[in-house]
Amino acid sequence: MNFSLEAIEELEKKYFLELKKLLEQNKNELKKGFNSRLSIKRDTEGLSYSENEVAVGAERVLSSIILRNKSNWEVNSSPISSNLLFELPNAMINIDAKTYKENGIEEDKVNIAKNQTSYGNNVHITSKGKDTKYTWKAALKTIYHHETKGEIPTISMIVKFIYDNKDQSLKEVQLINIPNGELFEKYGKKVFRRGKSEIKVGKPVRDIRFKISMFENPILTKNWNRKAIIMK
Repeated sequence: MNFSLEAIEELEKKYFLELKKLLEQNKNELKKGFNSRLSIKRDTEGLSYSENEVAVGAERVLSSIILRNKSNWEVNSSPISSNLLFELPNAMINIDAKTYKENGIEEDKVNIAKNQTSYGNNVHITSKGKDTKYTWKAALKTIYHHETKGEIPTISMIVKFIYDNKDQSLKEVQLINIPNGELFEKYGKKVFRRGKSEIKVGKPVRDIRFKISMFENPILTKNWNRKAIIMK
């Protein structure tokens, strides 16, 4: 690998702050786009409405903002990725939209599926209290081997859309950076908590919770935080 751990975290910082600035500049569009589904609620209410469908809308809003403002962020069509995957000269950026009802959010945790992160390769974990043993294995590579660009690190970010439990309007947006898997030796498995998926003996779990406060303060770089409130 041609990258030091410091260089990987510097790339995470660079693109986290870049996306943070873009979303802050487009707060009104985030809110307007997320709430736009409510204008036709009369015709869609009751038609298999679920939180997952809210997430699809959030993904569309994110994609629209990024593609209109970041001409050098090229879409990559890999099937193993987050909701959105962008290819840059020096990074592959995975971005996943997560939606939460305001009264159901876990403020210090985020649920991550295996294809949304490179953090944790065949990690054996025992749940506290229940003594349940399970294995976590992230699906994304820590470093992609690009045919023309060479080695480029994976960057994974989560955008949390928190909406009102009653009228379903957008209340808050958060941006979170999940460390690259090469940084496991710095942040360790203390960041993991049990996810939502069922534990099956002999098979890695499909998702896991990350405790944000355990990696929120970067160890190798300064003047940034892995979690930001975009709007509230």
